Formats: sequence, structure tokens, C-alpha cells
Amino acid sequence: MFRFLRILACTLLSVAGMAQAADKYSIIPEPERTELKPQTTKTLKLLSDKAEASLGKDAYRLAVTPGGVHLASGGDLMAYYKFNKLQLHLTDDQGWRLPVPGYPRLKSVASKRAESFGNRTPHEGMYTREELKELVAYCAERGIEVIPEIDLPGHNQALAAAYPEFFCFPDPGTKVRTTGGVSLHLVCPHKPEIWKFYSAVFDALKDIFPSKIVHLGGDEAPLEKTWEKCPLSVKYRQKKGMKDVHEELKEFEGKMASMLAARGKRPQLWYEKPWAEAGIYRKGDTVFTWRMGLTPSTITETKKQGLPLIIAAGEHCYLDYPQIPGQDNRGWMPTTTLEQSYKLDPAYGRPEKETDHIIGVQATMWAEQLPTLNHLLYRTYPRAMAIAEAGWTPMNVRSWDNFRRKVADHRAFVLKRFNYDLERTKENEPPFK
Repeated sequence: MFRFLRILACTLLSVAGMAQAADKYSIIPEPERTELKPQTTKTLKLLSDKAEASLGKDAYRLAVTPGGVHLASGGDLMAYYKFNKLQLHLTDDQGWRLPVPGYPRLKSVASKRAESFGNRTPHEGMYTREELKELVAYCAERGIEVIPEIDLPGHNQALAAAYPEFFCFPDPGTKVRTTGGVSLHLVCPHKPEIWKFYSAVFDALKDIFPSKIVHLGGDEAPLEKTWEKCPLSVKYRQKKGMKDVHEELKEFEGKMASMLAARGKRPQLWYEKPWAEAGIYRKGDTVFTWRMGLTPSTITETKKQGLPLIIAAGEHCYLDYPQIPGQDNRGWMPTTTLEQSYKLDPAYGRPEKETDHIIGVQATMWAEQLPTLNHLLYRTYPRAMAIAEAGWTPMNVRSWDNFRRKVADHRAFVLKRFNYDLERTKENEPPFK
């Protein structure tokens, strides 16, 4: 899909201009190949850019005149830069946001927390089914597929607060987590209630999301501190003759995948090396590389294992990190500059025969440290534009200097089209309380 996306971008923009004229136009992401027919125009200056709802999915209209180009497209800032998937993280330790019929405590308990990182301000919220369907429809009109994420078996402290009986060591006093970190609340695979619950969850997802994909998380699950000590798990492994807890996990993930398959869906997962070493992933499972510094080795491993790979490398793609040195890093976040995001090479310098299993690139935005939409947009852009160009454009036609010029040009267009300013300085980030 990675190569397909690149080709699609080039096809849509193939009338834009010759490669040697690259410094005369401001298209992001940069097309792989452009052609300029004689006696048409000598410049690709963008004279106008407007949204036009009558244009269909992924459609553009380019009117080339002697003086430049007029562009019309479907419009919304995300689609404008060719992001065509939205992975929506709906559950975590700090809150459960998906309504599931028959489980009212998800809203009354799991969707609420006492504060966020010590700010003494209560926080709560859960989407309604209608709101999520509206979001899906809104995105679909703009060529964006919404992929829901339900994290399991870990990142489930909020669920444990609402339904402690789902867990190995039930504690009625469990509260929704108010800080970051890795929780020990992993659902217990030997509680019948779990399978009934996730059946209801997957039914809800099928009702709301047309996507054939459900992301099942799978990261930061400390099995050695939970399932390895769980009396029910110990007894089950002994009964089945399992050598370790990873065999139990492989069975668990297989059952979840089967439940999705029965609903016409398939799973995606965050890539964890211990899981890979234990054979948890099944050939054909799509996984995401995300841990900082591990993407090169993950590319090699997933190629051998037959796993389609999406690049979400933390050192380039995590857009919740500050983008200018000296900005608020919440005490631990590294700084990822615009140039650092732009330097992403999805293939990491390797030939196609070693990277043809890479199917996409993801710009990742975790919003728990960003209190408002304005904070989120500030950190997302313009770095998301750099990730878009990195994902769609071959390295041999990319130029940091040309990209910077294009970003400067786009600032005026984005301000006019979306009423949003892309200027970024050390001082102009929205303040954090």
C-alpha cells in the first residue's frame, strides 16, 4: 500500500510541473514525477485554492493557465495533506470512550477520572454512538477511513475500575488512572465475562465503523507481573501443557482475531519484540513500529516474519512531543523538530526488496498531555505536513530547503482556507496551566 499511495499521489498531481521546476510550486506532499507540456505555462504558481464539495472522494481539479494553476478539492486539513486513515484510540488506563450496550458502568465510572497529572481538575467524557457515526461519515466524505483502537490485554485500568471482576486480581477499590505509565491491569482470559464483554465491544464497533480493521493495541502488557501469577492462568497453563505465559497470550490473541473475523474485520497491533520472539503475531498481521530507535531492526524482523509494517517511529512521528527546543516537554519528552520529522525515510535507506512489506506511515498524536484542541493543532502542524511528504514522496525528489519554502507558502493558504496560522516560534505555543 505504501507504494500504491505514492503512485496515487503522483497520478493526481501529474500535471503539476517538471522536476526542474520544483522550486516554482508549493505542493505538499511533493509528487514523485511531474510533467509540464510546452506552451501551457512556465510556472506552477498556485493562483487559487478552494474547497468544492461537488468533487468526489480523493478528487482534485487543476486548471492550468498561462499565469499559473487554480486548484479545487474536497477540503479538511487532514485530507488536504493526504492523510487517508484516522486511527481513533478509544480506550486506555485513563478513560474508556466507547459506548457498549449492556455495560453502563463504562460511562458512569470508566469514562471519568478525578484529575489529570495532579491538576486537581475532574475530567470525563464518552462519545455517543451517534457522534462516532457522524465522525465516520464526515471523514468518509473526505476520503478518510476511521480505524478504531481498543487496547488489550493491557492499558485497561479504567475498565478495571468499572468491572473489576474482569481481572486476575479483582479490586473493587480500583480507580481510573490519573497519571501516565504502565498499569498492571490486564484483563483475565479465563473469566467468561471477558469474552461476553468483548463480543459486545466488537458488535458495537461493527455497528459504528465500516472499516475492516480494528487496532487491538497489544503494547506495554506486563505479563510476568499479572498472568504469570494469576491462579486461573497458572492452572490453565498446567492443564494445557503450555511452556510459558506467551503461549497463553498467543491463544488469547488468536481468539480475539477469530471474533473479529466473524464480524468481517481483522486486527492490527503495536509491535513488541518479546511478542514477536514468542511467535504471538500471525503471518499477515499488520503491526506498527513505534519504540524509539528500534525501527531499523523491526523492519528486518517483520520482513522475515511476513508481517506488513506501518512506520510510526517515535523519533520522527510522535507529534505530541515539543517541536522547538525550550518548549514545554512535561519533564520528559524529547524535542522533535520539523526537520527531524522531515528526515524520516520510511525505508531507512534500504532497497525495495527489503522493505516491500512496509505499507504506510503514521503521524501519531497522543493527546493526554495536550489540554485543548488548540494545543493539539499547534503540535500536529506543520510537522504532519513533513510526515505526509515523507510517506508519499521518494527520497530522491525530497529537499528540506524546498519543503521549508513550501511550508512558508502554505502558511498563507492555510490561514485563508482554514483560518489557522502555521507560524511556530519558541514563544507562541498556547500556554500550559
